[in-house]
Amino acid sequence: MEGYEETIAALSTPEGVGGLAVVRISGPNTLKILNPCLTRIPPEPFRATFTSFLNPKTGSFIDDVVVTFYKSPLSYTGEDLAEISCHGSRLIPSLILEVLFSQGARLAQPGEFTRRAFLHGKMDLTQVEAIADMIYAETENSLKSARMLLKGRLSEELEKIKATLIEAVSLLEISLDFIDQDIEPINSKDVQTYLQKGLHHINALVSSYRTGKILHDGARIPIIGKPNVGKSSLLNAILQEERVITSEIPGTTRDYIEEQVNYAGYLLRFFDTAGLRETEDFIEKLGVKKTQSLIREADLLLFMTEFPEEIPELIAPLKAQSHPTLLILNKRDKLSEEQVKNALSYASHDLPILAISALNETHIAELMDEILNLLKKHYTLNTESVMISHLRHQTHLKKAQKALLRGQKAILSGLPAEFIVEDIREALSAFDDITGKTTSVEILNHIFNQFCVGK
Repeated sequence: MEGYEETIAALSTPEGVGGLAVVRISGPNTLKILNPCLTRIPPEPFRATFTSFLNPKTGSFIDDVVVTFYKSPLSYTGEDLAEISCHGSRLIPSLILEVLFSQGARLAQPGEFTRRAFLHGKMDLTQVEAIADMIYAETENSLKSARMLLKGRLSEELEKIKATLIEAVSLLEISLDFIDQDIEPINSKDVQTYLQKGLHHINALVSSYRTGKILHDGARIPIIGKPNVGKSSLLNAILQEERVITSEIPGTTRDYIEEQVNYAGYLLRFFDTAGLRETEDFIEKLGVKKTQSLIREADLLLFMTEFPEEIPELIAPLKAQSHPTLLILNKRDKLSEEQVKNALSYASHDLPILAISALNETHIAELMDEILNLLKKHYTLNTESVMISHLRHQTHLKKAQKALLRGQKAILSGLPAEFIVEDIREALSAFDDITGKTTSVEILNHIFNQFCVGK
């Protein structure tokens, strides 16, 4: 808690002109600093008080405000905290802050209010990250996913796993305590059962990372194919605007272009890519290399062609992709009904095919629906389930996973109990890193620096 004994203040609403602005002050000297500035002292905690805010050194009036005081520990930070609602402008909040600073407060650092809440035990680190996720959420489903973390659902899941592993440690430590006495040895199968149960839950959380990332950051969807098959036209059709330059000249798109669409509550990130072909052009080669990188990182692939006769030879390589793929036959307005019908006959459960006209915006709505269906089917996008979306969580869970696998191997190898206990304790330590019980200062600084000053 060193360095957090000072009282801090900051603007908690965006700078600029608006109906209201909120200045927040928190710390042990909140009332000592604030009360001299008010013509009417807040009568009691947790009630809004209409009063005037003055500069106590000059007596000059600044604004009529509403002040709400929260007594520690029943506040956001766990300290004495007050929120000052004033008229929204660029000037008034800054004048109020100048007075608070002259009275002894200092400017809050980025995320310091939330950091104090964490340090006072008001929330753990997964809930802290959830607050940032809620602030930056761009879709309803990413907001729901963040709320799940804020409610402590991930923390609850981790505590269940920890309880299971502590049972295993208890059994092993009993055997260590009574190793020289004539008692029945611990059944290693019981320990294995606990470890397997813990691994089952960890594996489920680790496997949820891809789905959590899609809900949190959006689904990565590259549009790929040979030059001039209509990739840029398709992106324009999806966006309903001429966002990308289109041309009859092959190789016009040299670098990928990313655009985001909020569709049915999900964030879809489309990438218009350089056409896949052999080329001697150095810049175009770099574009093709980036396209190949996007393919590897894709959550869903849109492969476009304008030639129905190509479809049979595309089936096998596209089915071999590790992520879901949608094969798109473009320029259907230039094809006969027989050609379209024959092309669609190659569609299957694991490789759907759609015929569209990107230029004429034909069947674009059907395309968007199919994209969403494929994502839901492949990744089970259920916002009611506990899942992880941060690389930090995945890294520590994999560390716990490896430690428990070593523990299982140690049991099978007949190693002494102290070796197995050490492996389990390493897994337990990984959980504490996730919730913030043992997280390093560097990690904490990185997390809280992503917050705005007033949060």
